[in-house]
Amino acid sequence: MPPALRLALNGLLVSSLVLALAVVVGPGTTVARQDASIVVALCVLFAATYAAGFAGPARPAGARRREDRAESVDMGGQNLGRAVRWLGAMTVVWVCLMAFHAGFSWLAFPLIVLYVQLLPLRLAIPAVTVATAIVVAAKGVQTGTLDIPHVAGPVMGALASTLMVFGYRSVHRERQARHALIGELVVARYALAESQREAGRLAERQRLAREIHDTVAQGLSSVIMLLRAAAAALPPDASVARERTAAATEVATANLAECRHFVCELSPPPLVETPLPEALRRLVDRSADDRLSTAFHLHGDLYPLGAECDVALLRLTQEALANVRGHAHAAHCVVSLSYLDDRVTLDVFDDGKGFDPQLPRQDARGGFGLHGMRQRIEELGGALTVESAMGEGTAVAASLPMPQGGTS
Repeated sequence: MPPALRLALNGLLVSSLVLALAVVVGPGTTVARQDASIVVALCVLFAATYAAGFAGPARPAGARRREDRAESVDMGGQNLGRAVRWLGAMTVVWVCLMAFHAGFSWLAFPLIVLYVQLLPLRLAIPAVTVATAIVVAAKGVQTGTLDIPHVAGPVMGALASTLMVFGYRSVHRERQARHALIGELVVARYALAESQREAGRLAERQRLAREIHDTVAQGLSSVIMLLRAAAAALPPDASVARERTAAATEVATANLAECRHFVCELSPPPLVETPLPEALRRLVDRSADDRLSTAFHLHGDLYPLGAECDVALLRLTQEALANVRGHAHAAHCVVSLSYLDDRVTLDVFDDGKGFDPQLPRQDARGGFGLHGMRQRIEELGGALTVESAMGEGTAVAASLPMPQGGTS
């Protein structure tokens, strides 16, 4: 129960108990002295029973029916069975007090609040009805008559208490719904910010790729063409100049290859309109030739990973297939993409000659190969393993965690 409501209920019960006790055992009371001691003891028992209900109650039972959870607010975390026993004990003590004097009818108001607050409607309505009937009956016995004011007063009080609790519960539900909505908006704003940052990051990578391609790469291509033209124009006896021209051409060619590699790494693949599995399937199909048969397998239900993860997995597949074609001398290669509950795995297996994974090894394009891809996968929170042995083929396995919320 929220602290404000619990404080209000405590105040209502204590004030009702003190007022009733003052009326019953105070000056001018009709209760005998020996009965007064019993009444005080019952009041102490009633207060102790009420306080015991908040002392370390059990957690809600998992088997509690959904409609019960919807109809009642679980006060103090107690389950339905505990609430029934607790309220039953207080009701019994209250009925004993009512047997001595009808002035304890004041306690019916906090009891009715507890009935409506703790019990589902199928139990709360009968409990409120019985409590109201007890008050009306006690008033009738005390006065010796049962007229409209004696009936209308308790009925109106019970109705007012019930409506007050229902009003509070409605406000409480609206407050919870508002908090849930605010939480969803915060999550959506965070996801939108992440999406915008990722879009900006990819746009900047694409811009850099264009700049490198249009300036450095084009310039190096021109330098290579000029060096080759200069080498062709050299006289036959210019051996020193020819060697230096060849060395300059080799350096320029290597740098052009690196620039093209950087452009390829920076440029996002065509995944905007093509899902990752389809892009991998096309890549695997294009890698097949007369000497190498390839296959692609997809497992699990597709869910979005985000552009960076898609790019990393596609690049990893390109690197692995390039190594298979350039080094493995394999007859078969299988690529498997699996969408699991908490992560995505990519496996590339070939039946080639294998190699020692402890030795450094470049890919077919002269780049950093799988070592660079391992760093890229680890930056995304994943892991990359390579298993191979001479004559036993190679298995490359990558694993990436599922993005928060299952989407990016």
